[in-house]
Formats: sequence, C-alpha cells, structure tokens
Amino acid sequence: MLIVYKTTQKMKAKAIKKMKQIDELKKQRGMTLLEIIIVLGIIGTIAAGVVILAQRAFDSRTVSEIVSNTNTVRIAVKDAYQRSATGYPVPNGAATLALNPTTIRTHAADQPIVASLVQLGKLSLDEARNGISNDYLNIGGALTDATQTNSKGFFIELNGLSRDQCRSIVSQVGNQWDYVEVSATSAPAGTYAVTTKPVDMSTAPTTNILRSLNANGNVSISPDAITQVCTDNTSNAVILGSR
Repeated sequence: MLIVYKTTQKMKAKAIKKMKQIDELKKQRGMTLLEIIIVLGIIGTIAAGVVILAQRAFDSRTVSEIVSNTNTVRIAVKDAYQRSATGYPVPNGAATLALNPTTIRTHAADQPIVASLVQLGKLSLDEARNGISNDYLNIGGALTDATQTNSKGFFIELNGLSRDQCRSIVSQVGNQWDYVEVSATSAPAGTYAVTTKPVDMSTAPTTNILRSLNANGNVSISPDAITQVCTDNTSNAVILGSR
C-alpha cells in the first residue's frame, strides 16, 4: 500500500510539473502575423520621419554654406576686377561647365572668372562650387545701364535648386544684392540660365526680377514676392548681381 501511495504521489508531482510547463509555453507563444505587421508599420513610420528630418537638416546646412560662399565670392570678384579698365569679363557658361578640379587651376585663354579667382588664391575649390548642383559657380559681367559697352557690375548664378532651396536663398540674401532674379529659364544641374551675355541689372522689375537698379527696382523683397517664384522641381536658378 505504501509503495502504491508513493508511486501515486510521484505521478501527481510529474503531472503538476508538466501542467506548469504547458502554462509557461502558452504564456511564451510567438507573435501573430497581425502583431508583426503592426510593429513593422510603426518602425517604418519612425524611419521615414528620421529620413525626412535628416534630409531637411542636410538641405539647411548646404543652403547655409552656399549663402556664406556668395558673400565670399562677392568680395573676391570685386577685389580682383573692380579696377579693370575693361570691366568684368562676359560670362562663359560652356567653359565653366567644362571645368574640373585640375583645369580650374590651369590658366587658359578667356577662362571663366571662377577659374581666375581660384588661380589667384581668392577662392578655394569648395567656395567656387555650388554644393547643390555640384557645378562651379557661373560668374560673369553685368550691365548697370543698358547703354554700357563694358560691364560695370557682375552676377553670380546658383543653378539646380529645388523650390524650397531657391526661396530660402532669396529670402536670406536677396536684399543684400543690387539685382535678384529667379530665372524663368530652366537651369538644372549641368546647365546655366546665363551663358554668354552680360545680365542687364537696369531691367525693370517683374515677377521673376525681384530687385534691380531700375528706378522702380530698388525695393525690399517681400515674403509675398518670394512665394510667387521658384517652380516645384530642381531646375531653378537664382541670379544675384552687384555693381
């Protein structure tokens, strides 16, 4: 009888242990497909938000660098050419697009202004380049009066800009320049809106010419005027002119 009792107790203990193990397994069941989909959806939303914030931060930093460089370039161009008897050289868009880190340091006949500035040590390669389009800055002579023979001013073109980048640049530096135009000509990376002719800074203001040397063009650029320019693509070009 004692043996039967002990055997029964052992079997009972094993049964209780087995039931506890089954309960633990039930508690540790895997995730259902629906739960996995929900978790993946949450992770995807968070990742998308991080990417958007990172892109905005990158764009903001790049625009800030370009804005800073335009001020450096402005000083460099004036320092190099303002005493020239023939004025500022005409733009040479094709030659500027053909430049590379080697040729921009090598003198050539009728070379673009940006190459001369690098060779004179007035600009570094990074300062001479548009960090958004990765093209070198298109710089050329500009007329302060339509009757001029020699350019008494100059312009800087920033091409390949998105709508937000375009508006941000105009908003930050537009009122610091004598002439501000958002080109109506498409100018994505690899092309310029201005190629061979000087910019006429005496042109009367229009929707795209926000500020000029015209009698009616000496105005402060308003936020409303900025929101009317720049198209929703990466083919915008901002042209900044100074005398």
